[in-house]
Amino acid sequence: MGHTKTALFRYYQTKGHILSGTLIKVIALVLMVMDHLHQIFHTHGVPAWFNWFGRPVATLFIFLCAEGFYYTQSRKRYMLQLLLGFLLMSGIGMGLSHFMPLESVVLMNNMFGTLFMSTFYMLMVDLLRTSITAKKTRRTLLVLGGMILPWIIGLGLLVIISENFLSWPLAMILLFIPNPIIVEGGFVLVFMGVLFYILRKFRLAQMGVVLLISVFSALTTKNAQWLMASAIVPMWLYNGQRGRGGKYFFYIFYPAHLYIFYSIAWLIQ
Repeated sequence: MGHTKTALFRYYQTKGHILSGTLIKVIALVLMVMDHLHQIFHTHGVPAWFNWFGRPVATLFIFLCAEGFYYTQSRKRYMLQLLLGFLLMSGIGMGLSHFMPLESVVLMNNMFGTLFMSTFYMLMVDLLRTSITAKKTRRTLLVLGGMILPWIIGLGLLVIISENFLSWPLAMILLFIPNPIIVEGGFVLVFMGVLFYILRKFRLAQMGVVLLISVFSALTTKNAQWLMASAIVPMWLYNGQRGRGGKYFFYIFYPAHLYIFYSIAWLIQ
């Protein structure tokens, strides 16, 4: 019996983790398309349960973002790509909403902002750790200030918009500044990304984070966000390999399919 258990364990270690980062991205993209079909075409008969498929998508991309940020050869370039994606989607989304308005659709999708803020705080965590270890008080305080500043910007934006302190066009310009509050999914997803990064050597702990957030969502909301718990399956099957191809496919496919769906919906409106 003991030999059988050992053989099964070895099989799992060599064959059980069958998903590369590329395969997980493909799975996430398929689920995302299902979700966005409902988002854009719900008034044309696409059922609400299509939305359920999209619940684990953000979790999977944030999980892979933490992996990518750890292994990338250039963190600066990695973050810059996410920032550019955020800015482009902010501009294009705002333009489409203005010139091709759809009463049934609010085009606020922009996961690039969430991923960028996640990597920002991953970087801050590393800087904070090295500053404390080196006992550099001034640098530690600067890093802490850098971690707090995006929250101040986000809260300020909420006040500006809600109280109409500034003109609407200027408020829209300020929305191009990423912050952990006004990003898709909010600060919870950013916080989850940082925990994924800190716990990247402890897969069960990462999965535990997902389950805890899922339970919290189930207890405090009436939507299907708790289905993000299903992300733990591909997370557990992840083999730690990036996989072949598709390096920039996500950057292109994500906004492209969304805007194509939106344009079609506007044409048949």
